[in-house]
Amino acid sequence: MKRFILLLVTLFAMTNVVAQLRPDMPIPADKEVRVGQLENGMTYYIRHNEKPKGQASFYIFHHVGAVQEEDSQQGLAHFLEHMAFNGTKDLPGKKMIEYLERNGVKFGADLNAYTSYDETCYNLDNVPTANPATIDTALLILHDWSQFISLEPQEINNERGVIMEELRTRDGAGWRAMVRRNAAVNRGSKYEHRNVIGYLDGLKSFDHKALYDFYKTWYRPEYQAIVIVGDIDVDRIENKIKTLMADIPVSPADAPQKEAYLVPENEEPIVSIFSDPEMTASVMRLFIKRPALPKQYNNLIISQMYDVLNSYTSAMANDRMNEIAMQPDAPFLSAGMDSGNILGVNPTQDLTMVAVQTRDGELLRGYKAILEEMEKMKRYGFTQSEFDRTKAEFLRQAEATYANRNDLTNGQYVQTYLANYKKNTAMADAETQYNLDKQYLEALTLDDVNAWVKQLLTPENQVITVEVPKKEGLTEPTEAELLAIRSEVMASNVEAYQDNTVSEPLIPADIKLKGSPVKKTAYNEDLGTTEWILKNGVKIIVKPTQLKADEVLLQVQADGGMSQLADTEVKEGEFLPVIAAQSGVGKFSAIELNKQLAGKKAGINLYVNNYSNGMSGYCSPKDIETMLQLLYQNFTSPRFSEEDFNTTMDSYKAYVQNLTSNPDYIMQIETIKTLYSDNPRQQPLTIEALESISFENLPKTFKTLYPGANSFTFTFVGNVDLETLKPLVEKYIGSIPTSKHVLKFTDDKLRTAKGKVVNDFRTPMLQPKVSEFLLFSSDADYTLRNKQTMLLLNMALNNRYLKSIREEKGGTYGVQVSYTLSYRPEKQALLQIQFDTNEEMADELVPIVFDEIEKIATEGPEAKDINDSREYLVKQFKNTLENNGTWFGLIDDYNRHKQNLLADYEKTLNSITYDEIRDLAKKLLDSGNVIQVTMRPEAQPEADE
Repeated sequence: MKRFILLLVTLFAMTNVVAQLRPDMPIPADKEVRVGQLENGMTYYIRHNEKPKGQASFYIFHHVGAVQEEDSQQGLAHFLEHMAFNGTKDLPGKKMIEYLERNGVKFGADLNAYTSYDETCYNLDNVPTANPATIDTALLILHDWSQFISLEPQEINNERGVIMEELRTRDGAGWRAMVRRNAAVNRGSKYEHRNVIGYLDGLKSFDHKALYDFYKTWYRPEYQAIVIVGDIDVDRIENKIKTLMADIPVSPADAPQKEAYLVPENEEPIVSIFSDPEMTASVMRLFIKRPALPKQYNNLIISQMYDVLNSYTSAMANDRMNEIAMQPDAPFLSAGMDSGNILGVNPTQDLTMVAVQTRDGELLRGYKAILEEMEKMKRYGFTQSEFDRTKAEFLRQAEATYANRNDLTNGQYVQTYLANYKKNTAMADAETQYNLDKQYLEALTLDDVNAWVKQLLTPENQVITVEVPKKEGLTEPTEAELLAIRSEVMASNVEAYQDNTVSEPLIPADIKLKGSPVKKTAYNEDLGTTEWILKNGVKIIVKPTQLKADEVLLQVQADGGMSQLADTEVKEGEFLPVIAAQSGVGKFSAIELNKQLAGKKAGINLYVNNYSNGMSGYCSPKDIETMLQLLYQNFTSPRFSEEDFNTTMDSYKAYVQNLTSNPDYIMQIETIKTLYSDNPRQQPLTIEALESISFENLPKTFKTLYPGANSFTFTFVGNVDLETLKPLVEKYIGSIPTSKHVLKFTDDKLRTAKGKVVNDFRTPMLQPKVSEFLLFSSDADYTLRNKQTMLLLNMALNNRYLKSIREEKGGTYGVQVSYTLSYRPEKQALLQIQFDTNEEMADELVPIVFDEIEKIATEGPEAKDINDSREYLVKQFKNTLENNGTWFGLIDDYNRHKQNLLADYEKTLNSITYDEIRDLAKKLLDSGNVIQVTMRPEAQPEADE
């Protein structure tokens, strides 16, 4: 309570802010959302929105989760969530999934749920709303999820195996470390003893009554909220909710009440040291605990002051830490700070967290360096220049949010209303929020932020967690060492941070841009694109949209990619984008460039694939010129700093050196080697591969991949005005030099292995599991019809494996089926299937994979699977057209492959026959090309308890 009072005093002491905004003033709610409460205590939120048009999201939120479990019920809140999809009163068995999929709502993608410590949430997204019956059924499902989940004994037993395999898949070093970390931060409270999913022994043996008891005890209307947002009639929905939910009774007066599980304060730091043989990095986190703002404060202006101050301090601290990490022989590889309810575990507790990752054996050095930075912040605060850059950035973000106010999706509104129900956070309309943001950001001063950081970085209530690989030759830090360094730094002299940044133009003033005018203009009626050809031969394509007000995207693409490079240069090409991002451009390092761009939304990144390369860009419409300046500089003035190169390579080597202790990475290595017959052009990331990258060769590699502007097509999509863009394109893209050498596709002879190839191996792992990977391949032309036939086969198999392997056998949490149809280096269809399971079932499940493909190849697919998939795919295709990024693929398919997806997608999809799907499955089997990689467990020493 003392900490909370000090925080409030600090907030109210900000005289400039308080003079303009009353911290205790409530923030008015958006009038467009209908909020109400039924007599039984259930809350509802309803809003009309047309992003996407003709669809709506239906959510039911239960404000209970794993922390409500008794010790004997661990994992049952999550288990109950699974059971909600295995039958309800009005939709028994799998009728819910069958009905929704028949109407284009896909299980997993649109129909899903999650469980956490204090909450469980079920969702139906992208539900078509043209048919009132579909809306009524969606409401009926929410009704049944409130009180009427069936919990049939046989279904419970069938689900045990699925959840045990989910745990097996999840239980890696990262998850084990997270469980230990959460326990340390919440020591002394019930949260310390919960992990949400439970334990294998309990999941295998719990009594059905325990699950039923949890359900009936905690799924009650006063802890439930309905949220419905979309293209719906708000009045009709509200009336339906009132009628439909009327049979849900008021909870009895003696019903158990939720408790608030507070975490005890601690004067001396709590220290948790965890080592694991599968851990891939050395990481230290320092947490400083404090009470969260009470719920009644969260819809007041003081709550937003609190959030902005936390964001300010974290942003400026992170800039400092990134600057240190890029120095030669830096004490850490990366570091960062965050503040708020950052773990998402305990709603009564907020945290300030500083995290640092170091090379193995250097954790104490990194820990000391980060403590010194915290001391600098506490004693000297931040500088005016740091504050001004952060202010400019936050004002830009507020402007962007306001500009995009009419482009908010159903999902974005849903999250706002869920947060209001959970925490009482504000849900203001865009105009109100923007005005508040501007007022507060303009009133806030450097002194306010520096006073705030002193309240965040206190010596009390600290928790120090250490996570390191458990391996020979690496000694764990001890608690005594950590506490000794802490005492040393607190008593030491530290110097204030110096910021010497000077604002300069991105392109030096002495560089004269010659430019190149547009000599030819063409308009594409099919796509709504304008094409310009500059006098120097460079092609520009522009697709103006109104999909997102504050977004313009750029794609710069050429054929070529790593196929232009020798075998020994492939890793240089692969890493060129990483090195460029860490090195900056022109005279500016990456850190300096970030400072120069404060208050602007603009960026350019390189990319290099096997057979294409280029750049991608983004900007606000008002920052298009800045993006084009960055583009010009990236082409003409790439920055090659040996110092930054060495820092980047050292960082990656530290990252890679422990990866081979991770079973999932070993599986990845073995899969790549098997797929490509250990081809030198397709090798996993290793220390040896990193050491093969030559700094001296980077300029040559860059010149090979980026010889001149005329190798590339420059495509703009977004809120762009042609008349504004045209002179900027002529000036900046027109000034990028061209070259006689034009990039083109080169066949590098990289092929997937042919015939039957098996790699069955064992590797040590703490949580025993078997990972299976299968790849079927055959020749196939790259046509829209073949792409969609592959997609329908893919979805049919997903449905079959869901039933046969997950539900009937309980053998896996999920089978992932994916496909690729490629046109280079060869025309080929690839069908990929992978899943995790236990060793007892692995050899039983693999034949089922083949049997299901064989069944389709012999009998054809089930009509229901295909018809349901068509409904979903047509809906999804229309939804993707609402995203600017989708249009790059549509434009490329049109120009490169003469495929007009806008005109032909739905027509072609609906014309594909069951026989075509059958024939494709048969072709994949008959080709005889099957690659199978199986990873099995070997015993390994246990992790720390």
